[in-house]
Amino acid sequence: MRNIVARLCMSEDGIVERPELWLPRRALDQLMPGSGTVLFGRRTFERYAGSLGGLHNTRNLVVGSRPVVARPGTELLQGDTRRVLTALKTVPGEDLHVIGSLTLIRSLLRWRLVDEMSLLIHPVAAGRGTLLDRRQLRLISMCARDGGVLEANYRVRYATIAAPSTALMPTGRWGGTRSRDRVASTPRAAARTHA
Repeated sequence: MRNIVARLCMSEDGIVERPELWLPRRALDQLMPGSGTVLFGRRTFERYAGSLGGLHNTRNLVVGSRPVVARPGTELLQGDTRRVLTALKTVPGEDLHVIGSLTLIRSLLRWRLVDEMSLLIHPVAAGRGTLLDRRQLRLISMCARDGGVLEANYRVRYATIAAPSTALMPTGRWGGTRSRDRVASTPRAAARTHA
């Protein structure tokens, strides 16, 4: 099974939105993998596809609900995005890299499809913009790059969702739990039980 790896540029104050506004050089070029499959959101692709280097070495997939201007070597994923990407993860091959598409990454996190997050943390204070919530990320590796940039790789930890129990019910303001057959079902019986 393939992993989906989200790759973002982040400022030292945690901002991940529009890195071209606060970085002196082209930010997304640093995020491009050498080969493999790259996923873009529609807006990110339309904004940066003309200036990105390395697009000819990768399989480029664009996720969007509206049509995209076609470029050679680019495919538009159509249909239910969640189902398509879930199916794409099961196909054998290299990891899928999501490059700088914050809206797409948020959707993938909500659907529990992102396996890893790779952040290039730049020594620049962006000041304002969208922050990345890193509470569900667990650091797996970190290394220094040129120019004081840190590359931090995280594993995404999703909270487990407990299934509701049918055998136990809360007993109100007294706290605790009791089995269903011991809880009084009428107000009069409840007064007798707890008096």
